[in-house]
Amino acid sequence: MYFINPFKGLRPTEEKASSVSIPSTDHLSEEVITKHKKNNPWSYLNIFSNKILSKAKEQFELMKNNSIIKKDATNSFYIYKISTENHSQVGIIGTAKLSAYDNLHIRGHEEIYLERSQKRFDQINNLNAQIGPIYVVHPDDTKLTEMINKQIVSKPVYSFDSLDKCHHELWVMNEESAVLKTSEIFNTINRIYIADGHHRIEALSKFAEFKKHQNPSHTGKEAYNYFMVAIFPKSQARILDYNRLIKDLYGYSPKDFIKQIKKNFFVTKKDSPFKPSEPRSFGMYLDKNWYSIKLKKNPEQNLFSIINLDINLLHHYLLEPILGVEDPRYDKRIDFIAGFHGLESIEKKVNSGEAKVGFALFATRIEDVIDFADQKLTMPPKSTWFDPKPLDGLVAYDFE
Repeated sequence: MYFINPFKGLRPTEEKASSVSIPSTDHLSEEVITKHKKNNPWSYLNIFSNKILSKAKEQFELMKNNSIIKKDATNSFYIYKISTENHSQVGIIGTAKLSAYDNLHIRGHEEIYLERSQKRFDQINNLNAQIGPIYVVHPDDTKLTEMINKQIVSKPVYSFDSLDKCHHELWVMNEESAVLKTSEIFNTINRIYIADGHHRIEALSKFAEFKKHQNPSHTGKEAYNYFMVAIFPKSQARILDYNRLIKDLYGYSPKDFIKQIKKNFFVTKKDSPFKPSEPRSFGMYLDKNWYSIKLKKNPEQNLFSIINLDINLLHHYLLEPILGVEDPRYDKRIDFIAGFHGLESIEKKVNSGEAKVGFALFATRIEDVIDFADQKLTMPPKSTWFDPKPLDGLVAYDFE
């Protein structure tokens, strides 16, 4: 088998694609989710939001039995284009072997929450399928770009606007020579980086071991030894800021809190919302005022794993020593909000009393993601918000 392989995708019919597939629920309000579920009975939201696993499984089987989703007859790659008003990216959906993740041909950069990984495992095991791809990036490759560009001159099988306000297009590549050439190109690349889906891939690894133990005739070639990836070139991946909210000031008054911050940061009050335009500076919303805060000095040299990573700098010099925030994976006083919600979302949370202070961060660079992965270092949870993201359910991979 190749590094990246074609597979027989489980896909919705053309007319059902927009109502069946779903974006990350982080994009959606409870009101939108409730309305969409009610108006679209075959949406995957009706599976993932069902807390009773047997009912979720029953719904999934009904979708297959009623031909809402069908499995392709031929091994294929799926070319996937996602577009927003000011950005577009084109990649390929295929499968990779889980052993490539274990031996670091597929590299991650982020710590995980065990509880979230277990939840993903339960979903995958219940459905015996991977509904959404792991979003990964690869070093740019001219030959692969040329191959993709030849394929997308034809009409896509899907073309629609989704709940995430992005336009999604999909082409099926199943011509044998094109499939073979694509696999061969990926063999020369031979390294990809996880952008989004660290919890899913941990769950898939656990699932593969679980299935292996159930199968006395295990050969390593079974479907559960592979997982589905949506692979985009590095130059097209877009990372947005991932901002922080803290629920209290650890006993400080706003005035005394600012006094503490000034020990390590230059603090400047702003007349309007402040979004940092360079590393080592942050926006801060406190007591209905915006501030810019900028680190006064270079990070300590022994902090090799946090240099150039703003999220760790903020934690090391402010969140932990001043606000007493410890491990962000488990501390209930910290919350996270993706940059696509805008700075007004920070204001809203603080003004409502849900948080006492909010921090706007400079977006993590893709070069930092790759550098951390190559050094086998991990970033804190919620370090990156890749946007736009692949939909769940546009192409699924079952393990039957």
